[in-house]
Amino acid sequence: MTNLASGVRLDACGKTFEDGTRALEPIDLEIAAGETVVLLGPSGCGKTTTLRIIAGLEQPDAGGRVWFGADDVTSLPIERRNVGMVFQSYALFPNMSVAGNIGYGLKVRRVDPAARSREVGRLLDMMHLSGMGERRVDQLSGGQRQRVALARALAVRPRVLLLDEPLTALDAKLRESLRIDIDRLLRTLGMTAVYVTHDQAEAMALGDRIAVMSHGRIAQIGTPQDIYYRPTTEFVADFIGTMNRLSGQCHDGVLRVAGGSLPLPADG
Repeated sequence: MTNLASGVRLDACGKTFEDGTRALEPIDLEIAAGETVVLLGPSGCGKTTTLRIIAGLEQPDAGGRVWFGADDVTSLPIERRNVGMVFQSYALFPNMSVAGNIGYGLKVRRVDPAARSREVGRLLDMMHLSGMGERRVDQLSGGQRQRVALARALAVRPRVLLLDEPLTALDAKLRESLRIDIDRLLRTLGMTAVYVTHDQAEAMALGDRIAVMSHGRIAQIGTPQDIYYRPTTEFVADFIGTMNRLSGQCHDGVLRVAGGSLPLPADG
């Protein structure tokens, strides 16, 4: 598959809905070509709104700009941005076969039937769905349906792959299996990907970087190691994992607390 991945940049992208709801404060975010950035946070934090602005499903407030590489795509609708989207709900066409679903975007783009068939076959192999091309989607398990949805998104060779909580509807064992497959695919294909989740373990496993969001803002962005070991706010520390909070006084490189003292790291 030809790598058409491009970087993504958001400049001062905020979102206020018509009823006055402020879903997203103006944020700046830069994603390198081939990088996977996970938007992580609780419900209502602005992560899905951010994804929808990147996709072209929502327009940012006045002054906000969306860039794919050197191209300003702010005014382009989703069908002209060349993005692939994978949703929690699969969003497959029930009246089409597995192969029909995967090849739908290629058919719309009038790709030659022989070339379309070859690409669909390749993606079926890649997704461990060989021999299932003629099945109806209602004959598939949840995990298989999500693999079809991912194959359909990849078939059009998108500049950016957008995944909106794609594993939430699956049971724990399927989530783990498909998460490993998604990680492998993104690394192998060198895709630029933006992945939305509220699951901390998922974010840690998949993200080159994680943007932790709260109340419509990016509270912290960094590598999984940075986020876990060096949280910059109490919210990030509490949301990412179990936190032991100690109160005391720092003096001469030592934190003195009620139960004793702890040496502080040299960079702390």
